[in-house]
Amino acid sequence: MMRLPFISRRRAQAAVDLAVRGVWHLVNEAEAATCEARIEQRHAEDALSGARKALSQERAKRERLKSYMFRTHTNRYESRIGRLRRAVAYEREQAEGYRKTIRQLTDQLLDATGYQGEPLLPEARTVLGIDIKEDAK
Repeated sequence: MMRLPFISRRRAQAAVDLAVRGVWHLVNEAEAATCEARIEQRHAEDALSGARKALSQERAKRERLKSYMFRTHTNRYESRIGRLRRAVAYEREQAEGYRKTIRQLTDQLLDATGYQGEPLLPEARTVLGIDIKEDAK
């Protein structure tokens, strides 16, 4: 049979006290590490919220700039398009006036020459200036 060593009450209490101090030391270290981690987490959250705030400000600036550029360019292009439409309408009116004038002059010319539906002879075309005589041959 094996004999167990004798442990006195004082020695047992000292061992328990030592174990309790060791546990409390570990608890204190864990609390300190937790506090440091929380402080680092708060710093990171503050930095993240600052970055988010800066990002939202930049997004707002970008949206304002985009809307400004869109309004500016839209107005500018609309005014250009309006000017172009007016210019095209003016040119069409002028072209229609030219066509009317040419038609009237052609009618007067044909009436003056007695045109009755037959093709003009080459001499008559030269006299009227429709064809130019080529004497250089």
